[in-house]
Amino acid sequence: MPIYKYKILTKEGGKKIGAILADDFKCVYDALRAGHHQPIEIKRVFFVSRRVSTEDLLTFFMHINFQLKCGVNINDAIDSFSDFHGNKTLNATLLDISDSLKKGESIGDAFRKSHFVFDEVIVGMLKSAENTGNTVEVISNILNFLKLQTGWKNNVKRALMYPIFIALVALAVLILSIVFLGPQVASLVQNTDGGEIPMLTQFAITVLPEIFKIMIIPLISVFIFLLTEKGKKFWESIILKIPKISKLIIKISVWRFCKILSIALDAKLDFIPALNLATETIKIAPLKKELQNIGANIINGYKIAESFALGDLIPRDILLAVYIGEEGNDLSGSFDHISENYYKEILFEIKSLGQILSIGLTFFTGLVFVFILCSLFYPIYNYVETAGM
Repeated sequence: MPIYKYKILTKEGGKKIGAILADDFKCVYDALRAGHHQPIEIKRVFFVSRRVSTEDLLTFFMHINFQLKCGVNINDAIDSFSDFHGNKTLNATLLDISDSLKKGESIGDAFRKSHFVFDEVIVGMLKSAENTGNTVEVISNILNFLKLQTGWKNNVKRALMYPIFIALVALAVLILSIVFLGPQVASLVQNTDGGEIPMLTQFAITVLPEIFKIMIIPLISVFIFLLTEKGKKFWESIILKIPKISKLIIKISVWRFCKILSIALDAKLDFIPALNLATETIKIAPLKKELQNIGANIINGYKIAESFALGDLIPRDILLAVYIGEEGNDLSGSFDHISENYYKEILFEIKSLGQILSIGLTFFTGLVFVFILCSLFYPIYNYVETAGM
């Protein structure tokens, strides 16, 4: 659905700028007139990205959380956010949601229409607010979840930034040295007595450029393939075969599962709907299937702890948490506790992985510079020595 930007004269006499999702100009005009506003300008916005980042969502829920705690109703809170935030896709989506809420739709139903912005997890959490009527608490829980999720993602970026930067600099220096310095080295060597180019230098200035040329098209093709859904699934399957990284990914999946399940149970959602909501976040097929089987066993009359114990992939600490939570009638607290422990472990493993990559890529960078010295700079040094004699 296209996005339209508008400027209106409000019924109070002020001017307001906003954006809205609509089928055409007439729908925009009718919607604005229905709100007793006088349209001044309406124009379609082209080439607007539909992407709404986690940071955008975090900013939105921080704003809504603060507004609700100040006693502002959710409609006014959403409208006030749309007035100052710069993401047009998010603004237009929120205006649609606000209109739905004003028409009497529930929070869950209003947000579900915008599935490309708010995923099923967030929608499910918001829908759970209908069970308690405590929207403020649910919004606070969503905000906390997004903060934690943003936290480990930022830690991943920080852990990878330095080693990747070092490796890219090394490759750039290698390519530039071969392209600009290589021909000059070859010319110098050929002018010396004998004119025989060393094997390593020959490899650097003739073989390596050809390898780069041959590899560039396959690398671009692989990059484009990885952007597709099949490519993403293939990449995930490769990543899950790397022990250190697969262990981290599994822990992140388990953390998300436990945290979402805790939030859903805290919002008084029944265990099976809460379990289904949390299971949807799992991308690892065997683990997801096992959790679905656990849900089926509970429906068939098994106790919750007993159903979890029947699985082969559920970590032991989760089994213990489920047992304690079921016995103490506090499953929400148990899953919240286990999610906190997993989150600490995730941060530690991200830091550890970053250190390993830093050492590995620093070593790779050293090898690149040694290769450059031996293949390109040593012949120059040898030429100078020969010329000096």
